[in-house]
Amino acid sequence: MVLPKRTEKRPARGKIPDQVDLLMSKGRVLVVDEQRQVRQQLAKLIAGCGFKVDVAASAEVARKKVEGNPYDAVFLDLMLRRVGGLELLPQILRIRPDLSVVVMAGDGSLASSMNAVKRGALYYLTKPVEPGALDGVLRNCMERSRLLQQMAQLKQTTLLDDLTIAFNRRHLDAYLGEELERSRRYGRTFSMLFFDMDHLKTVNDRYGHLAGSRVLREVALLIQDKLRKSDRLFRYGGDEFVVTLPETGAEGALRVANRLRRAVRAHRFLATERWTVSLTASFGVATFPRDGSSQEEMIRIADQAMYRVKTKSRDGVATRES
Repeated sequence: MVLPKRTEKRPARGKIPDQVDLLMSKGRVLVVDEQRQVRQQLAKLIAGCGFKVDVAASAEVARKKVEGNPYDAVFLDLMLRRVGGLELLPQILRIRPDLSVVVMAGDGSLASSMNAVKRGALYYLTKPVEPGALDGVLRNCMERSRLLQQMAQLKQTTLLDDLTIAFNRRHLDAYLGEELERSRRYGRTFSMLFFDMDHLKTVNDRYGHLAGSRVLREVALLIQDKLRKSDRLFRYGGDEFVVTLPETGAEGALRVANRLRRAVRAHRFLATERWTVSLTASFGVATFPRDGSSQEEMIRIADQAMYRVKTKSRDGVATRES
């Protein structure tokens, strides 16, 4: 996108607008330029607009900073020598596809600047950067960043269960289909656990339904803390939960299920309420493709295995065969 010409009177070179907008006062920007003086001057201008500014003199440093920091925008010089700006641009966007990247070049580099916009840059600016043009670009980058954050938060809200931190049933239906298709395409295993809290009704009867709700939240926090980043926890309904375990076979899933079962049994629930409630959980395990090829089959097999535990001993783990 090319920034349109501003018709209002611009401030004198080297000066920034006096008013620091609240929208812009909490942003973070990275300036990537090999020339120290240019980096420092641009960083000073951007900081004067209320942003926290980091700088990088090379593509390697820039990549590391983008990987480790939540920037709202990156100002990238196209004339980097070892790794050019046009080469670094897609690398940055692979790390952060939603990041606003503003490329900078001299007057004679219009073709390169337009090429960068086609490759994903949001704006291009001519060096040396004018404060008036900078103010508009920063404002637009910040508005875009905030909008993307709000959209991400809204999406996350629609995926989460209202009571616990677990994902909801609606997201489970969509996620399982995608994950099974991925496992099928690449020939990978995939397992899921279906578990239910034992005797939660006694908590509701003795301490009230609010206490029962607190137990469910504690269960979700306890289980989530024991999982890998690639694993996901879903609340299926009531006191039933599903755990998905990508690239995990039957033996591995059994180990995870028993580890989670022991964690539930060892935990003392409602301790913050000065009660010490001990509970257990019953687990069923299903593994793709051995136990099923569709999400309906996987859920049914895991659910049936869990109910066999419930009807026999509780506080146990079962598979299709056991």
